[in-house]
Formats: sequence, structure tokens, C-alpha cells
Amino acid sequence: MKLLPRRNAETTADVVTDVVEPATVVGKGRATPKRRDSAVQRGPVSAPKTRKEAYARQKQVKAAKGARQTATKMTAQQRREALRAGDPAFLPRRDQGPTRKLARDYVDSHRMFSNYLLVLFPLMVVSYLVPAVQFLVLFVFFALLVEWYLTGRRVHRLAVERNGSAQGSALSIGFYAGSRAYLLRRWRLPAPQKALGDTI
Repeated sequence: MKLLPRRNAETTADVVTDVVEPATVVGKGRATPKRRDSAVQRGPVSAPKTRKEAYARQKQVKAAKGARQTATKMTAQQRREALRAGDPAFLPRRDQGPTRKLARDYVDSHRMFSNYLLVLFPLMVVSYLVPAVQFLVLFVFFALLVEWYLTGRRVHRLAVERNGSAQGSALSIGFYAGSRAYLLRRWRLPAPQKALGDTI
């Protein structure tokens, strides 16, 4: 039986030290934030200073709650009629605000090239069959985009003159106006409150 040569004690200790050395655990490197620091900070709410202010605030809260309850009790037909009438409590978010109201009145009181967009849809169908018509369709869409942008600039300027500020950029207002302009008047919601040629 052959015996292995005896190793040096220092070499063995080095090997053991290299193998047995525990791996260090790496933490996240920062302390866990406290709840008061990570929670969303709410703005200061000022308490009413007089009894008159308290009654006014209570009246506003009650009116808002009553409008929500009324909206839930109404039928779909009643909500649609309120929307057609332009009641601000029933308008979708995209239709709310004085700038959007001004854009609707501008579209309803002006004749635009976009009013005939639905008539041009058959031209789009023909363009799939006749490649030469595709250039005409592209030109029409480019003209529509230019008209929407110019309309948005006009409405934006009017809103700044009348209200001091405008809700959105000229491009977003123009797209909103264009999406209303190509619909027939009887399809528009809220219903038009201005006739063609009326001043706004």
C-alpha cells in the first residue's frame, strides 16, 4: 500500500482558508425610507375662516355629490339628451373646458373643407383600384391636416384673447376641431349651438 506524501501544514491551511471563506452578502445599499417620506404629499387644505365660507363649501360638496347621484339615476337616453344639450356635468373629459367649447362653436359656425370628408371616402376606395388616384388622396389628406392646424391656431389665439390661456396646443385643438368638422351636423355631440355664419 502506497502512502501519499505529507503536505506542508501552511499550504493546507491556505487551501482551507481559500475554500472555506464565506461569501459576503451584498445589501441594497440604502436605508428603507419611512412612510412619511415615501407617501404622496397632499397639498394644504385651508379650513374655512368664517361660517359663510363653511356653508358655501358644504353647498359645493353637496351639489357635486347630487350631480353624481343624478347621473347614476338617469337612463341612457336622458344622459344622451343632457350631452346633446351641452350640459357641462355630462360632457366627457375631451369636451370639457372653455377652449373646447370655443372650438366647437368655431367649427359649427364656419364652412370648412373637412365638412366634405365623408363624401371623399368613395374616392379612397377607388384609389385602391386606380393607383393614379392615390396621389390625389394623399394631397387631400395633406390639405386636411393643414386646415386643422390653421383652425387650431385661430381657436388658440381666440382662447388666449378671451380667457387669458388656452387648453392644449394649437395642434391638439386643431385635431379636436377636425374630428368634429367632418361629421354631419346632426351627428355631432354636443349638438351644435351656433348656425353657419354666426359670430363667436
